[in-house]
Amino acid sequence: MISRVIHQALLFCLIFSTSAWSKVVVYPTTGLNIAATPGVSSSASLQFKPDASELNPVKYRLISFRINGLDVDKSKLTVSNLYLDRPHTLDRFQLVLSGKEKSNPVTSIFKFQPNWTDMPGSYTGLLTSDSDKPDIPVKVVVNPKATLTLTPINFKIVTSNFNTPNIQTVNVIFGTNSPRWELYLSASNLIKVNGDKLDKSKIYVRIKDDPESLWKNLNQVVKIASGGSNAPREIATLEFLVNADKLEKAGDYLGSISFLVKNI
Repeated sequence: MISRVIHQALLFCLIFSTSAWSKVVVYPTTGLNIAATPGVSSSASLQFKPDASELNPVKYRLISFRINGLDVDKSKLTVSNLYLDRPHTLDRFQLVLSGKEKSNPVTSIFKFQPNWTDMPGSYTGLLTSDSDKPDIPVKVVVNPKATLTLTPINFKIVTSNFNTPNIQTVNVIFGTNSPRWELYLSASNLIKVNGDKLDKSKIYVRIKDDPESLWKNLNQVVKIASGGSNAPREIATLEFLVNADKLEKAGDYLGSISFLVKNI
C-alpha cells in the first residue's frame, strides 16, 4: 500500500515538470499589429513555434479589446490556420497548435474588417492562452477614411435669375468613419478664355426638396450638411444657380466648386 502511494506521487511530479518546461515562442515578439481601413479586410500573421516537449493542444482567445476606454466586440477579430476550416472569431478559444508539431512552427492569420461605424484610432487588446503560454498584445489601427462622389462630376449651368431659374442638380454620395463631420462648399470665380470674369458671388446653392434650405451665396464658404459615421450613401441633391443679368457678356465661363470635409 505504501509503495503504490509513493509511485503515484512520483508520477504526478513527472507530469507537472514536463508541462512546466514546455515552451512556445510567438513571432513577431512584438505581438499582433494590424492596419485597417473601412470596407477593406486587413490581416497580419503570427507564427507559433513550440519546442519538442509541447505535446498538448494550445488555444488562444481575446480577453480584452478596447478603444478610448470603450469595449469593442471581440468577435470582430478572427483567426485561421491549418487546423481551422474557416476563420473563427476570437471571442472564444481557438486552436493554434495541435501538440503534434514536433517543434515545427505553425502560422495563424488574423483578420479585422472594420465597418464604417468603427471610429478611427488604436484598438488594443490581449490574446491569452488556455495554458501557461505567453500573452500576446494586440493593436489594430483603424485609419480615418472619407469618400465623396458627385453625379455628375462636371456640369454646365446656364445663367438665369431667381424669377425664371435655370437649375443644375448634383447628387452627393458621401461616407466616412468619423464620428462627427461637416461638409462645406466653396467656389472660384468663373473665367472666360479672354479673361472676362463672372464673380463667384453670382453662384448660389440650396438642397433640393428641403423646405428649410434657402439659396446660399458661394462668395464665401458655406456649410451644407453634417452628420455621424455612415457607409457611402446619397446625403443630398444640390441645386446650383448662376444669377446673372443680361448685361453680362455671353460665352462659356469656367470655374470650380470645392467640397470640404471637416472632422469634428
